[in-house]
Amino acid sequence: MFSVQISLVPSAVKAGARRGVARSEVQMPGRVGDDGIRSVCRVSDLSIAGARLETYQALAPHSVVMLTLPGQPARRARIVWSDDYHAGCAFDEPLFEAVLDQLVAIYGFVPALPEIAMFRA
Repeated sequence: MFSVQISLVPSAVKAGARRGVARSEVQMPGRVGDDGIRSVCRVSDLSIAGARLETYQALAPHSVVMLTLPGQPARRARIVWSDDYHAGCAFDEPLFEAVLDQLVAIYGFVPALPEIAMFRA
């Protein structure tokens, strides 16, 4: 006979630990590209370290792009993962907390009913 000890970790904790920083869900316009050619994209979540992008063109993992957020200068980012027209990027230089807070205040997604929020994790 043998015994096993199992520890369950909530999925929200696992996701945060994998990324290292908390992300905020947003619906924000942006521009992404390289070599002076930029196309429109949508930023669907944002943190001081990176963002999730919805694009009209596939972005290759490990490529370097310039991402322009509303009211901000273009910032250099590396594509960490890509799945068709969705991609995750990591900023070379992190966003300032004040900039993140301002963008989330303007473009952040808030569920219509607080009760819905508990089902979104």
